[in-house]
Amino acid sequence: MRILILPNSMKGSLSARQTARVLSRALEKKHTVKSFPLSDGGDGFIDFFKALHPAARTVRLKAKNAFLKEAATSYLWLPKEKTAVLETARICGLGTAKKEELDALGASSFGVGEVLRHAMKRGAKKIYVGLGGVACNDGGAGIARALGARFLDTRGRELPNGAKPLLHLARIETEALQQHIRGVKIYAVADVTNPLLGPKGSARVFGPQKGATPAQVRTLEKALSVYARAVKKATGKDPARTPSTAAAGALCAGLYGLLDAQIILGADFLRDQLPLDKWAGKADLIITAEGKLDRQTLYGKAPLCVIEAAARAGKPVLFVCGTYEDNALRKLPKNLHLTLVSLADFAKDKQDSIKNAAKYLRRICGEISF
Repeated sequence: MRILILPNSMKGSLSARQTARVLSRALEKKHTVKSFPLSDGGDGFIDFFKALHPAARTVRLKAKNAFLKEAATSYLWLPKEKTAVLETARICGLGTAKKEELDALGASSFGVGEVLRHAMKRGAKKIYVGLGGVACNDGGAGIARALGARFLDTRGRELPNGAKPLLHLARIETEALQQHIRGVKIYAVADVTNPLLGPKGSARVFGPQKGATPAQVRTLEKALSVYARAVKKATGKDPARTPSTAAAGALCAGLYGLLDAQIILGADFLRDQLPLDKWAGKADLIITAEGKLDRQTLYGKAPLCVIEAAARAGKPVLFVCGTYEDNALRKLPKNLHLTLVSLADFAKDKQDSIKNAAKYLRRICGEISF
């Protein structure tokens, strides 16, 4: 049997590359297997690009994490194309943060700006920023600050890093920032369609993931509202209701509004980069995976591309996830031949499924009849 394996990351447990490797090794003795790790902009974005461009180089450096502590990080460099590939989760990631470290109002994206500046000094003319999995919610203000922007209050005093100080933002000076980004095209690859503000915005939907209490969520919403107005006044671009500007702690809002980045939805990016229909047409079975199958899966997430390609080709899909929401299942394509398997059906509890995901993936491969 010809099996096509196209997993996203099992967030908090296995990367897309690790998931692909586990599934491939469990199946390749009895089947012909083709596997490729996916990323819709979040975790695994660099691994995805590395699989596309094996000759790309890894550039290692130090930059500030979300809590403004210097830490080791890296980005990908494609010398021939003069292109850099950044993954925000590797710079100010939520996955490596300890619960006691979380500081939704004080955390900053400054380190992402430091990595962007390093890539620009290297000669980058094109930069892809994979958005997702961050511990900050400052709207990308830290990114702009690291590239020379100044965030000032009504008395002309420069504000400190973090989201909360944006409550006192009166104006943004962008002259130095514009010098840094001149001649560089930036692409913000987002894994969600949520706008910056409102009931589906960054603060209300994603703030709690970064440790925000209900009161802090309200503060974040107010701060980002002030920030959005200041961005519009400084650049003419309004991130408030623009789709996907909530991505990665609203870092997408700053990239779009202040760095003139082009927003690309992760699902669209994957469709452009990979011949999914061709691969699906040659497969007898398609396997995809994600940590959680929910409503967000159907808005810009990598498995959506896989599911749609399988439906077009009329091929069966095995979807492996950690957990799932019943509501999401009702919105899947009607002509899809789907088998859904959750690690929760095998594990003792959530922590067991996260810790021993590889073991349960191998068990699933051994127990399901293809």
